[in-house]
Amino acid sequence: MAHGSFVWAAALLAAACACVPASRSDGPVPLVRRGGNPAGTYAERFPEAKARLFERLNRERRAAGAAPVAYDLLGASVGDAFCLDAATARTSGHWDAAGRPPYLRWAVAGGVDYEGENVSTLTRTGADVDESEVPRLLLDAHGQMMAERPPEDGHRRTVLDPGWTHVGIGAAVVGGEFRMVEEFSRRVALWVEVPRSPVRAGARVPFAVKLPPDWALAAIEVGFEPAPHPMSREEIRRRSSYKYPAPSQRFLAHTPVNTQYADGSRGEVGLVRGVARVDIPLLSGPGNYYVFVFAAPGSFEGKKLSPLTAALIQADSLNSRPK
Repeated sequence: MAHGSFVWAAALLAAACACVPASRSDGPVPLVRRGGNPAGTYAERFPEAKARLFERLNRERRAAGAAPVAYDLLGASVGDAFCLDAATARTSGHWDAAGRPPYLRWAVAGGVDYEGENVSTLTRTGADVDESEVPRLLLDAHGQMMAERPPEDGHRRTVLDPGWTHVGIGAAVVGGEFRMVEEFSRRVALWVEVPRSPVRAGARVPFAVKLPPDWALAAIEVGFEPAPHPMSREEIRRRSSYKYPAPSQRFLAHTPVNTQYADGSRGEVGLVRGVARVDIPLLSGPGNYYVFVFAAPGSFEGKKLSPLTAALIQADSLNSRPK
């Protein structure tokens, strides 16, 4: 899982992205404000076994100098659903049978924060997996991830990434199939506002994000990918890793007084009482648009920034027809 990071020093040397004009959406766009824990009081499967893995995971993070993560019921809900789907369909990988990558499943469930997933698969022939084995299987699967060595240590690096703030654990057993996932997220933005439902492709739609006090906005980027298509078991297996779509638009923060970007511009987005607002053109047609917010506490000059959000805006093919 990866996304290109944003470095403020480099942005000062590059021209701000120019956005092609798009028509304003037809009438007001109903918005929804998201954040927090949309899963509420979700009753997850195997809570005691997951609690033991969660405790071990945080011990390993502390030993590596990373802050512990909080447990996330939204991540557990998304993870349990995916594990059950994968175990039932006997798929092995990050995509589900509908062709949805982890970040799309996360977003559809209400997640707006940046997300990362570790997944593990066990297939047993000749005998079923008993649910009493789940505590051991969870720890074994995680242990194999932590035993990885550079440069083939993507799972281990995901576990120890200091940027994560939350994790939810998913698990499922179906016959001889066992699946587990660790759903990490970076929950920093206080809330995000996006359209409540799919909107017309080609329009401009409002987006807003509220940052914590004393955080500075660097940029907002937008990536696009078409709607997913069903995938075969073999196609899912071949895709060993995933990443967010590359950004195709960038809105830079307003520059300080008496400063400007290399092309002479002053940026397109500012903060008002911690809230940044921008109209986003849906220029790539029907599909899924992901909004990545880059920010940092205090000053972001010279810092390598990772996204805080991966908020989903969907453009509906039916609504893209001229009216």
